Amino acid sequence: MVKKNLAIGLSVVMAASMLAGCGGKEAAPETTKAAAAETQQTEAAKTEGETEAAKESSGENVTITYISSTILESPEGDFEKKCIEEFNALGNGITVEVEGVSANDLMKKYITLATSDSMPDFFLANMLDTATIVDMGLAAEIAPIFGQDYVDGFESVSLASASVDGVAYGAPWFSGASGIVYRKDIFDEKGVAVPKSWDEFVEVSKALTGDGAYGNTLVGANNGSGAGRFQYVIRNFGVDEFILGDDGKWTTDIGSQKYIDALRAYTDLDVTYHTCPPGVIETDYPTAVNLFSSGKAAMLITGSNAIGAITSQVPELKGKLGSFPVPAVERSVSTPGGFGYFITPGKHEKESAEFIKFMLEKERALEFSVMTGRLPTRTETLDDPSINDMPELAGFLEARQTVYETPNIPGYSEINDVHGQAYQSVFTGESTVEEAAAKAQKRAQEICDAANEG
Repeated sequence: MVKKNLAIGLSVVMAASMLAGCGGKEAAPETTKAAAAETQQTEAAKTEGETEAAKESSGENVTITYISSTILESPEGDFEKKCIEEFNALGNGITVEVEGVSANDLMKKYITLATSDSMPDFFLANMLDTATIVDMGLAAEIAPIFGQDYVDGFESVSLASASVDGVAYGAPWFSGASGIVYRKDIFDEKGVAVPKSWDEFVEVSKALTGDGAYGNTLVGANNGSGAGRFQYVIRNFGVDEFILGDDGKWTTDIGSQKYIDALRAYTDLDVTYHTCPPGVIETDYPTAVNLFSSGKAAMLITGSNAIGAITSQVPELKGKLGSFPVPAVERSVSTPGGFGYFITPGKHEKESAEFIKFMLEKERALEFSVMTGRLPTRTETLDDPSINDMPELAGFLEARQTVYETPNIPGYSEINDVHGQAYQSVFTGESTVEEAAAKAQKRAQEICDAANEG
């Protein structure tokens, strides 16, 4: 983990300093110079901190830094930029500066910044990574910053996704649900009904494939977007990626017969039934949205946010989209997903909270949800009729009635590559389903072992 890596790095530096100090009299002048330089740097940092504190107490403007992935997306990006401009124009002495980083690269970015102690004041992250973020020491508890009454206003499922051991570390911005979005116009033209089981889903996919069109498109790229959608399927096959036992030890279902069955069912859509457009392993989320929007594919396993991505690209599709839950095999569960705001401890916590609360105000959150299909996280907003009356969201809201609780195991973010390598190796023919599952099991067990060792 990063904490351990930072500690090891510090130990190496300390050891090097000790060796330099033990190298004889000739090393003494350099040691003295280094100590003097360190003292100067410490004093400079102290002065800089005092200056910053003085600015804040005198009412001068404070600039807070923020990293976001949605700022690079459509239609989310334009909305977020507008909100930042509106907030900066309030004249409340706080200015937000934002840096965009793609969603699939966020955790890599934070690990890099953490090792150099360069984290922004607050940042956006997938709430599936909450345990890793907390384990790295990157997030402050939000109750002391926002107040418990405000924290209690979050919808329980969303808040749980941003919590570890019952303690909230993230302020959920938007949530979602797993499901399948489909082209109602194509279904009507072909005279097919919404599938209720996985077997029916396969048959409908085959019926909609032909004449250059395909029944579905899969996000087959090896990244968080691809792995996340694969997870929607394996969980309905009964797979629990990580299980915390009564003895406090983690185990895994990855590599089990359930996992093998799910991996085969998923990859068969392309390998056996050929119901996906060519190039599945290169198909990332934007490509899948393009294929769906253009009519090349009639179904897409995804989250509710796809609604906004599709209709912003092709406005004519408004009113022509529907959704239904991922068909149940052993059970029917939905992955809530979503992203939350996390505040770096000791770095403009109150100022960061002011912007976050601004973004979560009801009218602003409703506008964002209706535009994007991403679900709000505040109870009063989620219960608003404008959300529940959106026909495109009906299947996602139905799926969300039974939520899958993502395990808070340190190192969980590594699971994306575990799944990605598994399905990609089957898509390419590099591995059989059984071989791919065995490799995935080995890597998942390594995550368990690391967590169990503490």
